Amino acid sequence: MSDKPDAELLQSVWAEARDLVKKLEGSTVQRFAVQAGDCKIEIERGMPTAPPAAIDSNGMQPITTPIAAGAGPGPGVAPEARAASGVFSAIGAEVDNRVPVLAPLVGTFYRSSGPDAKPFCEVGDVVEAGQVVCIVEAMKLMNEVTAPEKGKVAEIAVENGDPVEFDQVLVYLEPAE
Repeated sequence: MSDKPDAELLQSVWAEARDLVKKLEGSTVQRFAVQAGDCKIEIERGMPTAPPAAIDSNGMQPITTPIAAGAGPGPGVAPEARAASGVFSAIGAEVDNRVPVLAPLVGTFYRSSGPDAKPFCEVGDVVEAGQVVCIVEAMKLMNEVTAPEKGKVAEIAVENGDPVEFDQVLVYLEPAE
């Protein structure tokens, strides 16, 4: 019997890992692993702290490369301030230190409290932590969305009146110095 892993088993584990990555997009999960027998795949958000390891004693090279899946905040994004960005970062990707303001529920995005009212914020405005930056309407209820921290409005990622999903980025803030 050979010490080398069974090719069919490797394909099965890799397929399972790929399915898990798709299911975890948009979640706050930072790291997960899939193991079948001696075969193990670990996937982690953010930049690796060391280059991939050499081939181990079982003749396998550990898979440590993060998987890219879409746009949004990349490595260097503090988990507590930017949880639920839902993005696996790619090696060498530019660091995005912007703070996403996320939709708290599914609904309709509005920049102001009414059609003729002034928008809560504009690109370039400095907002305080807790300041209302937009609203999301759900079932005729207007839900205020506030800035998680002080910062400068860098981008408004949704058009006024557009439908939004839970944890969708609505506004990006540049952290205050």
